[in-house]
Amino acid sequence: EIKQGFLAQKHAQVAAKNLKVLMVGERESKMATYWPHSAIAIVSLGRKDAVAQLPFMTTIGCVPGLIKSRDLFVGKTRKQMGLEPDVAHA
Repeated sequence: EIKQGFLAQKHAQVAAKNLKVLMVGERESKMATYWPHSAIAIVSLGRKDAVAQLPFMTTIGCVPGLIKSRDLFVGKTRKQMGLEPDVAHA
């Protein structure tokens, strides 16, 4: 599995769940299993364009750029962590 932040978050969620199972003394059979995900990558090429690698195709241009270039997923990640999604720039 390729190393990406969003995959690390999914892996960490499974690990945290398993730690909770062990901490409360439940059986190991109740532990969750982490399954690798398909390789998906989006690389920004400036503010409007990007390259997207999906399991079934690779594409370049403004469509993948619309997915990522706006805030590079920073707002989404901050929101998942319980922080304000918008950061004021100085």
